[in-house]
Amino acid sequence: MNAYAFGFLIITFVTALAVLGMVIVRGRVSLVTLATYHEVAGYLLSIVGTLYAVLLGFVVVDAMSHMQDVRGLVSMEASGLANIFLVSEGLPEAKKTTIRTLCKSYASEVINDEWHKLQEGQYSQQTFHTVFLLWKEITTYDPITPREQNLQQQLVSEICSMTQNHRTRVISSTHGVAPIMWLVLIVGGIFTTIFTYFFGVANIRVQALMTILVSVTLSLNVYLVYVFGNPMATDLGVKPGPFHLDLMIFEGFPHGDMPPGMTLPN
Repeated sequence: MNAYAFGFLIITFVTALAVLGMVIVRGRVSLVTLATYHEVAGYLLSIVGTLYAVLLGFVVVDAMSHMQDVRGLVSMEASGLANIFLVSEGLPEAKKTTIRTLCKSYASEVINDEWHKLQEGQYSQQTFHTVFLLWKEITTYDPITPREQNLQQQLVSEICSMTQNHRTRVISSTHGVAPIMWLVLIVGGIFTTIFTYFFGVANIRVQALMTILVSVTLSLNVYLVYVFGNPMATDLGVKPGPFHLDLMIFEGFPHGDMPPGMTLPN
């Protein structure tokens, strides 16, 4: 399901429950009785709301940092793959062709297979298989000239960096926010919303609007944690744009020119 549609449905459902709870409380507790709770409820809401806001803010920032880290890993991994392709220009024709074919296969597999697998919390066997073949091609090559020796050293350095970023990306993208943190966020959001029920506003529509605003605000922030904390789980997360750029480089480098410009996924 589209991430926007999913978020809209979840936030609408949560807000509807919050308003339903407020209506039930107003139906069971008189306005006069609610007015006697104002002073105590106000103090408690300021304490609970502040604590929850601080916690939620830290979690949102941490989740955003997590997504930025994964996006950086993707960029560095794709950069390493492109460097392997470019450095192979100085190798013998047969070895160059084999390495470049594997580079193209790897980029295509990341885009078409691994990205979908990571959204399901899995990894791609195809990409690991291609990486293993690339390792074997680079490390079993016996350079003859000093230039080829230098090129092989550079290739080994690039594939070490690339595969390290790949492994880290796979691990990072399949580990989101801890379950205990989700429990704290959800329970804290429920408690904060319930506190709005203990304020008696003469016009129930105004109180319903206040409850809606609180519920929507909290739900949006929790949804941000879900999106940023699971960078591969939704279509709002990290995209394989750098690997699309790699494919353009692979196509254009032999001709000395890049293909016509295109918009890359973020």
